[in-house]
Amino acid sequence: MARTALLFLTALPLCAADVAFFEKKIRPVLAEKCWSCHSNNAKIAFAGLRLDTKANVAKGSDAGPVIAAGDPTASRIYQVLLYTGQAKMPPSGKLPDAVLADFREWISGGAPWPDDAGASAAASQDSGAGKAKQHWAWQPVAKPAVPVVRNQAWPVNDIDRFVLAALEAKRLAPGADAAPAAWLRRVTLDLTGLPPTLAEHEEFARTASHEKVVDRLLASKAFGERWGRHWLDQTYYADNIEIGRRVPARHAWRYRDYVIDALNRDVPYDRFLTEQLAGDHLEWTSPVERRNNIVATGMLALGPWPLVNAGKEQLRMDVVDLQMDMVGRTMLGLTLGCARCHDHKFDPITLDDYYGMAGIFASTRTISGRLNLGVFSNVNTVALPEQPDELTARAAETREYWEKLTAAREKLERLRAERKPLAKDSEDAKRLDKEIQEATQTVKLHEYLPVVPPIAHAVQDVDAPADCRVNIRGSAHQLGKQAPRSAIAIAREHKLDIPDFTSGRLQLAEWITRKENPLTARVAANRFWHHLFGAGLVTSIDNFGVRGAKPSHAELLDHLAASLVAGGWSVKKSIRSIVLSRTYRQASAPRTEGLETDPENRLLWRMSPRRLEGETIRDAMLAVSGQLDPASGGPALPFWVPGNMNLGKPEFLSDNAKLDPATNRRRSIYQPALRKGQVEEMDVLNLFDFPDTNQITGARSSTTLPTQALYLMNAPFVKEQAAALAKLTLHGERTDGDRVRELIRRVYARVPEPGEVDRLLSYAAALPGRAEAWERLCHTLLISNEFLYRR
Repeated sequence: MARTALLFLTALPLCAADVAFFEKKIRPVLAEKCWSCHSNNAKIAFAGLRLDTKANVAKGSDAGPVIAAGDPTASRIYQVLLYTGQAKMPPSGKLPDAVLADFREWISGGAPWPDDAGASAAASQDSGAGKAKQHWAWQPVAKPAVPVVRNQAWPVNDIDRFVLAALEAKRLAPGADAAPAAWLRRVTLDLTGLPPTLAEHEEFARTASHEKVVDRLLASKAFGERWGRHWLDQTYYADNIEIGRRVPARHAWRYRDYVIDALNRDVPYDRFLTEQLAGDHLEWTSPVERRNNIVATGMLALGPWPLVNAGKEQLRMDVVDLQMDMVGRTMLGLTLGCARCHDHKFDPITLDDYYGMAGIFASTRTISGRLNLGVFSNVNTVALPEQPDELTARAAETREYWEKLTAAREKLERLRAERKPLAKDSEDAKRLDKEIQEATQTVKLHEYLPVVPPIAHAVQDVDAPADCRVNIRGSAHQLGKQAPRSAIAIAREHKLDIPDFTSGRLQLAEWITRKENPLTARVAANRFWHHLFGAGLVTSIDNFGVRGAKPSHAELLDHLAASLVAGGWSVKKSIRSIVLSRTYRQASAPRTEGLETDPENRLLWRMSPRRLEGETIRDAMLAVSGQLDPASGGPALPFWVPGNMNLGKPEFLSDNAKLDPATNRRRSIYQPALRKGQVEEMDVLNLFDFPDTNQITGARSSTTLPTQALYLMNAPFVKEQAAALAKLTLHGERTDGDRVRELIRRVYARVPEPGEVDRLLSYAAALPGRAEAWERLCHTLLISNEFLYRR
């Protein structure tokens, strides 16, 4: 959850993440557990405390404030929830640990509470059918006429004409073109997440063809690796399940690889969405296609599911809510989760709408296994069809597996026999105790990881799909009327013709991807723009609702959306048109008139510079130092690395898990993505704003902290890459001047500026020891702003 200022001390607007967290995690609990005694509707508000509005909560109880925003330990409401003092609430029993953690996080973040007056006003003004039709996002997408501009020499495509028309209306001129080397680095980083190589730099200098560069980048496997990470940010993807515990999702990597492969194959966007929502219902022509379709539904299977819950039905509906929120925000730009307990405060989404769609996901098997004290064993898994060569390989693996397991068991028994007669504190006993511990872990690891057919985390329809009943105040134990399965009425026709004995996921996917749906193509086109310019034409890229931002260029957004559909929903075609525009080619240098008229650059009078993401920093360092392993695909969680599995509970990852030395130089997307923090070797992600995998993250934050600078100066990983780069630079017979020239081209992707080579040579000459001096020089360049920023 985003950190905000203290709620009751300021009137700062809340960000979308704060509102979503409150509506999903806090308000439903207050409604179910507290409002019967502590609300305006309660006959008597016990202790004078009401917890149903922002004003009431700020007022507190007869004894004073109950929330110290930012400090859970000083908040009386949190203390009574903990059940540690004399007062214990709710009286029905202590809340689950996961819910307590939510309240702690909420209070720590300032206890943000959406403005009730604003919500009521918005609801009264915008929930009616007449008002709803006026909101821009609900209108049909119609390709607008391309505007006529005065400066007809500047545009190279229609995108530029829309941008230039807006600039000219404000009497602004577009910026100059970026230097060719700057454009090459920009487009290479944006499309692949890697810097251009020396050979690519030389080729562009020779041909000066923007089209050839873009086509080469779109055709590279690095494109899917870069843009696949963008998509995974929006899907709760991680290599473990549960919110805080490290329960491995052993087969999650298949979904990650599916996303990368689908983007590289330019699977049409409408098909891409359909496969992920309902791949198990699609027809197929080959076993490979069938496997892809099944794996694609991992989007719905992998998430921060609260596997520990005393109520089976409540757990099921909590998972449904997370799926609804993901599909709504990622595909439609709608905050559907805000309608779980009541009609949406701002958008015309009713309880019936919410539970109509919820019935589709409630009819889908996501988590499976025996319910034991409220704990499901795992997310749902599905065996995949195997090829003949896979069957042969698995037979060999099976023989090898049993041989290793048998040998491990025999070794353990031998060690135990040797240890039995020895005195407890003898040196031999201590040595054998350590060996027995290691041997025990080896046996448990092999028992936990038997050779099995290919398996994917995926979803299936339940045995008896059915409509869902409204959960009063979000409680699965208080049921209201039945809501027929349907889509959302916000986008015109929403009734679905769902065949008997099916969940309705395929029909929902068809509704979402209909060309008449006003949201899907707009949301997708806006995301493409966001990842290329650092901000979407609609800056609230997960929220196209009434409280979301208005588009800066509404006609351009519709042009992009209509072109996406007309182009066969090709993601690559859409991105190609944007990066080949003159708008994208602009330099990032600021100009006085632009800063005065449009300081946030919403009119696009220049290219806004931005810092690289954490994984791009890591991958770029590996690339320029020659250490990047180009291998791709396969499992990310290194079960086989000694010490990575918890000895007492081998189904859990150890808190001190390490990367596999055999693959730890691969791109970051192939390394484990864990919930609640990454492994120590991937600290660059922890420090440079890698998204919380328990949340949907359309737009990452970009912080500037002292710990980031300390990491860059002192981290072993950075020093290792500096040493490798220095070794690469010092290799071969040439002058030191030539070495520096190549170093600048390798790291900065440009030729040296006048006097730059001499300055760097002087810096190195002042340092002791030739090898150490060049390592420090390389280190300096790798942590410089020019390397860390894309301009």
